[in-house]
Amino acid sequence: MVASAAGASLRLIWKEAPMSICPNDPKLFAAGFDAAALRPAPGQVVALLGGPAGGRSALLRTLGGLDAAADPVPTAELGLLGARPSFFPWLNLSENLAFALPGATPFAREGLIANALVRAGLGEFKDRRPGTLSAAELQALAIARLSLLRPKLLLVDAPFAGLDDEAQDALAGSLAELCRQGRPAVAIATSSVEEAVRLADRILVLPQTPGPLAFRLDNLLPYPRDSRSVGFVALRRELRRSLEKELGAVQSEVAEVAA
Repeated sequence: MVASAAGASLRLIWKEAPMSICPNDPKLFAAGFDAAALRPAPGQVVALLGGPAGGRSALLRTLGGLDAAADPVPTAELGLLGARPSFFPWLNLSENLAFALPGATPFAREGLIANALVRAGLGEFKDRRPGTLSAAELQALAIARLSLLRPKLLLVDAPFAGLDDEAQDALAGSLAELCRQGRPAVAIATSSVEEAVRLADRILVLPQTPGPLAFRLDNLLPYPRDSRSVGFVALRRELRRSLEKELGAVQSEVAEVAA
């Protein structure tokens, strides 16, 4: 089944068969997918959109070969950007970021860290400890750390979910830059259609209960993406319609089972 919107900006690859009603367990949900087939290639950004939040997060972690509830320390191989980034509370911001540059000389490390903090809007706070920062500032620090590490595989799990709209907008550009810096393989778990269209090359719409993918879309819009463009609006509208249809299908199945 193929659909088009605003020229070649949207391509509907395939639609799966209806899903069956199963217990909504995150591990069970994630186990129903072939992680190797969904894993992004280097330089590609894949968004996992919709589905239950717990199952979406569990599936994201399986793409990195992690346990469903894992919260790993970021390395040059794998980085996870989640809603609650962790740092060494007894170290200041500069000292925390120093762990991202183990092979750098002291002179180079100092310059790279200073630049990363300035770009994150935290240049004046380099001697402060993480516990003194706001939630938005902690996310900016986490993005700065990952920008220094440049992991080969980047997992993004709804990092801005607890922030207000103003803070999310302020961090959106930094996240977009992180996803393109060094062309890592990136997988994003999100409930936001706007975020999926803005960042992803491929969007996988998840079912509401364990089962096959609802469908997937290749996003061919060029970067940078303008949310006011015809292609962006068309893609956003198509995805919202698809999510509503998916939710409606689940409600219908539940009603049939109840009857």
